[in-house]
Amino acid sequence: MRRLALVLAGGLVAAGCNPDDVVHHIGWFATMRHQRSIQPYARPLPPVVGTVPVTGAEIVVDLHTADRLVNPRTRTSQSINRGRFVYETYCLVCHGVAGRGDGPIASAAGGPFFGVRSLVNDTIARRSDGYLYGVVVNGVLMGRGLMPLYGDRVRGDDRWDLVNYVRTLQAEARLARGAR
Repeated sequence: MRRLALVLAGGLVAAGCNPDDVVHHIGWFATMRHQRSIQPYARPLPPVVGTVPVTGAEIVVDLHTADRLVNPRTRTSQSINRGRFVYETYCLVCHGVAGRGDGPIASAAGGPFFGVRSLVNDTIARRSDGYLYGVVVNGVLMGRGLMPLYGDRVRGDDRWDLVNYVRTLQAEARLARGAR
């Protein structure tokens, strides 16, 4: 009887313990609650040399090849809305709401980063869709040395949707200039 009482008391104590309180003191013992995982903005391991992803090989874009790229995405409201979401997620902080280069961290708005280009000026508006796509993928290869690499964050059709949204911002800026 005494043995049964000890077993029951031990069982109640064990059931009342939080395993995380015990386990975190033992480094080699891991639980499924606390495991290594890839965090947002973390770079996963690069693919093995010679392998091709199931989505096909990544297009190599630089200043010489960018103008040959053709935008496969039609400027539909769905594409523009998706592009707006991507723009607000990654681009707005530098380029601003209207794309004028006056985002919260740009020097035009009192932030620490200088040289953030306006996306709605005539020089950028004359560039091809492929050029804008290339800047999104790898700004350094496109001659934009201060532009961070976003090719690992913005993928697939989102890149072209972002280009379509930037074209919409440019059209709105042209209308605003014409209305003056």
